Amino acid sequence: MRSIYVCIGCAAIYLPPETMVYPSLGMTASPAHCTQPGCAAAVREAVALSGLSEDRLGELARRAIGLEGEPRRPRLNRRATRGRRATAAPGGGRGKLR
Repeated sequence: MRSIYVCIGCAAIYLPPETMVYPSLGMTASPAHCTQPGCAAAVREAVALSGLSEDRLGELARRAIGLEGEPRRPRLNRRATRGRRATAAPGGGRGKLR
């Protein structure tokens, strides 16, 4: 199964070749950024500031959007309860003036 990657610079989801080399461009694919020059510069700066490797940053980005492992923030799981009215949205309840 191929891994799907997330660009840290522009938040694009991309699928590089399995060999991680773009033959037409003559470039090696990165697990943390797409082929845009601005994204590569942003990841270089993130690596310098955080001290983490590009591989680790790519793994954390995939985990943050839920592509790999457990998401960092749990998603809200709101299920309708049987026989009860659905909960109102925040600020959506009726007041005296409505």
